[in-house]
Amino acid sequence: MKIEHIIKRDFTTRVYDLNKITDAVEKAMDAVGVGNKQNAEDIALLVNQKLLERKKIEPEYIPTIEQVQDTVETKLMESQFPEVAKAYILYRNKRS
Repeated sequence: MKIEHIIKRDFTTRVYDLNKITDAVEKAMDAVGVGNKQNAEDIALLVNQKLLERKKIEPEYIPTIEQVQDTVETKLMESQFPEVAKAYILYRNKRS
């Protein structure tokens, strides 16, 4: 089982790309000068795992971009990089 699609803000459905999550987390890490690509990949994998947990319960589940971003924030706050969560939130607000 895997996440294959995501619902964008305009309600269109796009292919889910874990690399986009990694890239966004890495940009936030770069903004505060902590972490590296491997750390960003680790956070992205935790996000993916959380989404998959819900998909196991709801097989038709397609996450929205907001749900993915909320999960990224949560995983960053729970990680050794809580300061990155703030940068990510700022980055998220700028992009929305």
